[in-house]
Amino acid sequence: MKKKFNIVYNWLLCILILSASKMTAQVGFFTLNPVHSLQIDAAKDNGAAPDAAQLSNDVVMTSEGKLGIGVLHPITKVDLRSVDNKGLIGVGTNIQTPSEAGGGAIRYNTGGFLEYSDGEQWIALPLTAPTKALVNANKSSAKNIQSNAVTYIDGWVETVDLGTGPDGDFDPVNGIFKAPRDGFYLVSFNITLSNGNIPKNTFLETAIESSQSTDNISIFKTVNSYPAFQAGAVNNYISGNCNAIFNLKKNDTVKFSIKHTLGSARNTLNDSKLNNLSISEL
Repeated sequence: MKKKFNIVYNWLLCILILSASKMTAQVGFFTLNPVHSLQIDAAKDNGAAPDAAQLSNDVVMTSEGKLGIGVLHPITKVDLRSVDNKGLIGVGTNIQTPSEAGGGAIRYNTGGFLEYSDGEQWIALPLTAPTKALVNANKSSAKNIQSNAVTYIDGWVETVDLGTGPDGDFDPVNGIFKAPRDGFYLVSFNITLSNGNIPKNTFLETAIESSQSTDNISIFKTVNSYPAFQAGAVNNYISGNCNAIFNLKKNDTVKFSIKHTLGSARNTLNDSKLNNLSISEL
């Protein structure tokens, strides 16, 4: 009797081994049509054609070893970005040393903050958001602006730059701002040219230009025109201003330019109150 039992057991074991070696289909629990190597419908509500809300309680494991919780197609090793906006991770306390936990581990400190391990020590994560970018600058030195040519304005004097880098976020020498992080930035630019002849049918163009062109207006322009002076020409100062909101990525740049068609070169006015710019991270 024992011999017969062993024979049956061995046959069953062989069948299971052979079946496992040939199994290539997806495995689903409580779901009719699993789309990955493993899919579990925890709420048992998928039906034949589950919608996004029904899939938000599913757990999947892809053939690439990616785990999705509430996400049908995870794109990271662990992906929790479900449509119900409940993709939270609960991090608990831990008594391991930093070396035991390994670099990159995160734990909750009962003092009310998170810590991460660099492999040698537990380091508290910052409790406050980084300081937002804020730049104010003016220009009192004259810069020669040729007629009918785009000229970028440099040689600024900063009055405010909250950037945390060694040189801040704005380089006053070349007049270029570099975004410290992804985000929206409000930019304002004012410039005035010195007193001189203003022929009719001329203009002054003030522009703010960004290096970011994807899903973004890359350049904003304002044009002040002088079309119909009766005498044909007058002498006066002319000013221009431009405002813009940019959706920038980290390290995208912003720079400032003007163009006029006055017929002859004109200097910027040497008055800092009338030549200025500001940049604010929103």
